[in-house]
Amino acid sequence: MKSHKKLNINLNKIQLEDLAQLTHIIEEEIVKYLNEVLALRLTDCNITIGAEVKEEELVVSIDVEVKAYFSNSVNLEAVVDSALRRAFDAVERFLTRYRTSNKHDTTSSKNNNYNPC
Repeated sequence: MKSHKKLNINLNKIQLEDLAQLTHIIEEEIVKYLNEVLALRLTDCNITIGAEVKEEELVVSIDVEVKAYFSNSVNLEAVVDSALRRAFDAVERFLTRYRTSNKHDTTSSKNNNYNPC
């Protein structure tokens, strides 16, 4: 799932701590959704999240690997896509505090490889 969306945020205001908080929000939303939908069928997951301000853009990358027992009625790819959409909705809500009409600038970067599953 690849998405580019203009949010008109002031990248100068985003600090390293904000990027860390952003990755934490993403992780929480994905894990919460996977647990809600898959429950005990979820056997393992690995989530890798990267967030950085690069070339006047906020770049967020997410890699999700899920192992679960499921029947033919559950489409695991659709479940993961829904989890990612939910995470990016949370990102957008978080970033509203940085909205502006000013020119953007490059600041800092942060990666998070914590595995909560």
